[in-house]
Amino acid sequence: MKMQEGCRPKVWIDDTNVYHLTKDGKERYLPFSEYERLAKATSKQRASYEVSPFGIRWEEIDEDLSFAGFWHES
Repeated sequence: MKMQEGCRPKVWIDDTNVYHLTKDGKERYLPFSEYERLAKATSKQRASYEVSPFGIRWEEIDEDLSFAGFWHES
């Protein structure tokens, strides 16, 4: 598991999901299987992400997830 240290919001991944933890302790995750590029990416590609105040970016596979998307209820 990789955790983004010293950064708010907090983000980490495991073999199947990407997680988001808010400052007030709420945690959500999104499965890689719901995103074609992330589902097909290697572990190394998934681990290579950048966090901004608005979301997560995987440059090599051209994928972005917004933090708002973690909290959108369908």
